[in-house]
Amino acid sequence: MPSADHLTWNVIWATLYCSIGAFGFGIDNGWWGTALGLTKFNAVFGTLSTVKDGVTTVSLSAVEQSTGTALGSAGIMVGALLTTPINRYYGRRAAIGMMSFIAIIGAIIQITASVGGYRFWQLVAGKFILSLSMGVACNVVPTYQSELAPAKWRGAIINLYQTVQICGVIAAAACVYALSGKDTVTSWQLPIGLQFLAPVFLLAGLPWMPESPRWLIWQGRPDEARDILARLHHGGDPSYSADAEVAELVAAFALEKSIRPPALLDVFKGSDLRRTLISVGIQCLQQAQGSGYMTSYIVLFLISLGMTNVFQVVMILYCVYLAGILFSFILPDYFGRRPMLLWGAVICASCLIIVASLNVGISPSTLASQKAALGLIFIWYFVFGLVWSPLTWIVSTEVCSARVREPTLTLATFMGFGVGLAINLVSPYIQDAQYGNLGGSIGFIWGGFTVISIPWVYFLVPEMKGLSLERLDYLFDQGVPTRRFQNWEGSFEDEEIAGVAAHDRLGFSGSDTKSDHEK
Repeated sequence: MPSADHLTWNVIWATLYCSIGAFGFGIDNGWWGTALGLTKFNAVFGTLSTVKDGVTTVSLSAVEQSTGTALGSAGIMVGALLTTPINRYYGRRAAIGMMSFIAIIGAIIQITASVGGYRFWQLVAGKFILSLSMGVACNVVPTYQSELAPAKWRGAIINLYQTVQICGVIAAAACVYALSGKDTVTSWQLPIGLQFLAPVFLLAGLPWMPESPRWLIWQGRPDEARDILARLHHGGDPSYSADAEVAELVAAFALEKSIRPPALLDVFKGSDLRRTLISVGIQCLQQAQGSGYMTSYIVLFLISLGMTNVFQVVMILYCVYLAGILFSFILPDYFGRRPMLLWGAVICASCLIIVASLNVGISPSTLASQKAALGLIFIWYFVFGLVWSPLTWIVSTEVCSARVREPTLTLATFMGFGVGLAINLVSPYIQDAQYGNLGGSIGFIWGGFTVISIPWVYFLVPEMKGLSLERLDYLFDQGVPTRRFQNWEGSFEDEEIAGVAAHDRLGFSGSDTKSDHEK
């Protein structure tokens, strides 16, 4: 059995361990998005004074809300760019180590911003630096998981990233919610402190974390890759052969190199351009559907709809979101990527547009309209967590070619969070009563982009469930139409023969490959 389609505990633990890097990502999103609704937080960091019924209230201005949230997206973008050379030339483990050190520095700067006074710009500077590590995490973690996961289980394995991330969001939001009534700095200092857990834990276990076998083979180190594969799949299918999988991977990578020597600008050439457009497109559309907004500004959105007890509602929403993500451990590898993306977009678009319509049609809001809007928001959270949240990372990771996997995913996350940056900058202004005054009607914008995603998925995103990364390389290089990936008649055996010939031309031992394939 050349390549593994079984799942062992060693693979599960390795991919789950690296997912811890997403926990800090979730903590950052969770504490900031809920702290925006804290009276104490607004009073000590805000500069906007309003007087109502003779009572003066100080809060964060639209500029401060926008800057604090947008700098997080900017940090992720910069971090994504920093990742490519480390991830490509020094490996996944080195990138995870760098990510952990940056996260610790950012957390220190943030937590000391409330010591001996309250310094807003130090707080957001620390948020920016910690976000650099998040940019590294969203590149290296899904890449590492996709390279270790058997094709049959790739969707479930990559979904670990989103699951751990939303667990971080819930942990931070729970801290803020539990302490919101105490009116002390602990309400936001405790979740900020939780950001130390993930990087410290990762650094402690990094020496025992296996390097990606695919990265090792691409670097011309097949013996090390063989040893790691043997350890990862120990105790699994007895017919599995690490030697055979190494030979298969060497042949496939040699074929990739023979088609075109790897270069960073390949993301804009040949079949890689098509793959880049898919990876970039799905990242941008996820953000344009309001995913970042619904995390960073959900408290303010619920308030704009006239709702009370928003912290309690947010906690329940995040748990519903997690429930959706947990179902995605099974469904994408069972039903496939395309149908879930399509039907998920239909449902999410309907929910957002109806909520916005209720906000426009019933003003001021009634108890019935609030309940209807809240119910639709719950449906949106569940379906988005089930479909677009995990599948964005599954598709954008697995679609990248072996030649330019790192720069393709870097470009995709850079562009995706660039859209998120624009949304985070603009949203407070177009929603705030002093500026655009859209309020809850902002849902029309996210619903409109969700509608756009439906034809985009139908015409551009192929079905990739159950296909190995090497098989996907072959199908894209052959220019297979979008809707024929699962039933393409091209012989994978012919592909491997071509790969063997190519890797012989590149100077590898042909006799070794032959003997491995004969096994």
